[in-house]
Amino acid sequence: MSAPARERVESVEPAYLTPAQVAELLQVSEKTVSRWGLEDASMPVLRRGRVVRFERERLLAWLARQEPRGAQRSTGSAQAAPPAA
Repeated sequence: MSAPARERVESVEPAYLTPAQVAELLQVSEKTVSRWGLEDASMPVLRRGRVVRFERERLLAWLARQEPRGAQRSTGSAQAAPPAA
């Protein structure tokens, strides 16, 4: 495999993340990630025996839904607000 092709393969982000990778991404402990996965049924977690993985795209979508409703509304309402007369 050529050097540029090897770099492309290595730079591709994994489709599934380990709890340690999720913890690093979110800057929380692995224990917190595990607790969230057990307590929040909406968190996208895949368990096969002792193997626990998080699908990256579904996890990012889940995180976006976790934003406070006021933060989501303020962005949308600012764009939808009519100009002041």
